[in-house]
Amino acid sequence: MNYYVAKADLVPYEGIVVNKDTTLTYENDKVKQKIENLELESETTIETKKFKSVTKMTVHLEEGEILLLEGEGRGYFLPAEPVDTIEKVIDDYKTLALTLDGDNNDIERNEEQSS
Repeated sequence: MNYYVAKADLVPYEGIVVNKDTTLTYENDKVKQKIENLELESETTIETKKFKSVTKMTVHLEEGEILLLEGEGRGYFLPAEPVDTIEKVIDDYKTLALTLDGDNNDIERNEEQSS
């Protein structure tokens, strides 16, 4: 029997790990942001022919949290789902496969089937 998991989101994002000393400013035509004292202040402006919307938000951060950068839309954002480095996620999947099978069979078999 093979085991299956939901396929990972393979969109890479630049990001930062915040700590109490993190300071940052970011701005594009839609977003103005500032990080200071573990707070992300964000002002987003959406303007069309019919309306203009300005949203202000403050996110209270904790040391060690990861903010991702989506430059053209949201600027920096706190992801809803946990994120980690590519290397760590690869290790987690390999560990899962070894835990389920006890050897590399599942990894090798699934690689053969996807070819």
